[in-house]
Amino acid sequence: MNSYEAYKLYLAVKLHFSTDNYDFFKHNAKVNSSFNTFLKRNDRFFFHKLVTKYKPDELLDYFVSNFATNSKTWIGDLVRADGETTYNKWRKYNESFTYNFRSDIVRISNDASDAAVRFDDALRVHNGQHPRLLRLFLSKQISIQTIIIMDKILTFVKNWDKEIAESVIWPEISHKIARLSPFIKFNRTKCKFIMKEIFLSEKTN
Repeated sequence: MNSYEAYKLYLAVKLHFSTDNYDFFKHNAKVNSSFNTFLKRNDRFFFHKLVTKYKPDELLDYFVSNFATNSKTWIGDLVRADGETTYNKWRKYNESFTYNFRSDIVRISNDASDAAVRFDDALRVHNGQHPRLLRLFLSKQISIQTIIIMDKILTFVKNWDKEIAESVIWPEISHKIARLSPFIKFNRTKCKFIMKEIFLSEKTN
């Protein structure tokens, strides 16, 4: 991958997270931007810096992790320490996926037990308020990847969209979940087993 190709990948991921009318997958990561336009950018050196450091698949994850965190991120910010920190957090979650997912599920189970409620109740919206699961994410106790995986298995985000009353925090998170979801790859069978194992053991204790 060269600097210009990295620039186009950057634009595609940025458009995916910052707009509603561009889909990275439906558009096959293609964007309308000429090489001459790229040459006129004062920040093109940043793209050279990234392609010399990361492989193409790593660079995609780098952009995805950062734009999922902040859809308005500028390329200059991406090459600084914060961009690296965000990517490393994403990478570490994926490299130790089973451990991290299980840890999040245990945390969710313990939170429900401490509140003396069933796991199902932790997903429910009561009187328009944020459900317990969402509050765990907002307090940075579980990752957004875990919520996305759980939603792909249990399908609850659509209900949250209808039932959560506030119109500032949740709509932004809902949009982030919708845009990030296609990038999350996981073993569905393994994740279902982990959830079943932990939540069923909770019932028997």
